[in-house]
Amino acid sequence: MERSFRATKRFYFLLFASGALLVAFVVGAIWLMKKVTGNVRKLEQMTLYTEVESEAVVVRSERLFTESASESHILLEEGAMVSEGDAIAVLFPYSYESQISAICNKEAALYTLLQSLLRTDTGGTLPDEVVGYNRQISEVSKQMRAASNRERDPVEYMKLESRLIKLQEARRDVMVQSLSKTTDQITDAVNEIDTMRKSFETESARTITSEFNGYISFYSDMNEENLRDVSQLTVPLIKRILNAPSISMDNENFSYRIVTDRSKFYLAFVTSAKGSNRLMPGLTYSMTVKGVKGAYQGRIVTERDTETGVLYVMEIDADVRPLLTTRVVEISVQNNATGLYVPVDYIQYTDGVPYIYAKSTDGTYQKVAVYIAGSDGENAIVSARDSHITLFAGLKVRMPIEEEDENKS
Repeated sequence: MERSFRATKRFYFLLFASGALLVAFVVGAIWLMKKVTGNVRKLEQMTLYTEVESEAVVVRSERLFTESASESHILLEEGAMVSEGDAIAVLFPYSYESQISAICNKEAALYTLLQSLLRTDTGGTLPDEVVGYNRQISEVSKQMRAASNRERDPVEYMKLESRLIKLQEARRDVMVQSLSKTTDQITDAVNEIDTMRKSFETESARTITSEFNGYISFYSDMNEENLRDVSQLTVPLIKRILNAPSISMDNENFSYRIVTDRSKFYLAFVTSAKGSNRLMPGLTYSMTVKGVKGAYQGRIVTERDTETGVLYVMEIDADVRPLLTTRVVEISVQNNATGLYVPVDYIQYTDGVPYIYAKSTDGTYQKVAVYIAGSDGENAIVSARDSHITLFAGLKVRMPIEEEDENKS
């Protein structure tokens, strides 16, 4: 006698559960396969427009000089062309005007005393030689007052001051020699003035001259020494200058710069360590500076990858004068990059270095360090950093899988 089979609720439940497990297994297998192999595509040729906008530090070939001085008279305009030996400024190591004034006041007081004594000796008249000196002193004083009322030439004004002191000294000598007798008061006054004059002549103003050919500038942010060697620039240094471009200067000293290379300068800037917004060493890019007319052509001479940023140094062969007094500028670097491209999602970053996974001859995918010549934000033009590795159109590449992708932007 045959037994009939009867489907129960339990049977349907088990059947449904088995089907669900089968579907889950298939989905899991597909997901696991993608996880292991990643999305695969082939490298292809492309030309894309790339633009990098950034703040940049201007690096010039320049020498900073600092001189001790409390006062200075600049003889040249900002940005003037100088040659070795050209006069730059007249420096006064102390208060030049107050010293001149003190000597002249002492001479005037002594003159009043000598005049009184001479008039007593001569019955009220002064020697003709003294009268002649008085006329010359009056004329020089008039010229000095006129020079003070307009923009004066410091060198010419110094000559007038020196001439005034010499005329007063010569007049005083004639008057002392004309007296029938001298007094201790006169002797002490003469000795005091002579001491002041010797001190003034010893520490008098001096003219500084240029040691190099180049452009002169009287602006300094005190970063010149830090930026002197382009090969020693670092990400922390450039970031520090970008955040605080100017360092306080000692106002007690006189500083000036001579930019010795007038036709070349550098721009140093930092991009993200985990992004495709990059440039390629050795390539020349078109570049504009905000506030400066025209475009420049700049060649990338340095790319330094770090986990905190990527340092680029661009060399520009052009007149540095438009950027003579500027340290930080806003730049826009543009280029039509041509080459093999990958979507930016296919790029992984480790310590700032970009990598892709390319299929090797043994069928496995190997991690290859690459340069990025340009990116439009979606795709990037890449080339192998290792000269022994050749990337070519049709080569298969895959996306990084999760374990590999921890550092990817």
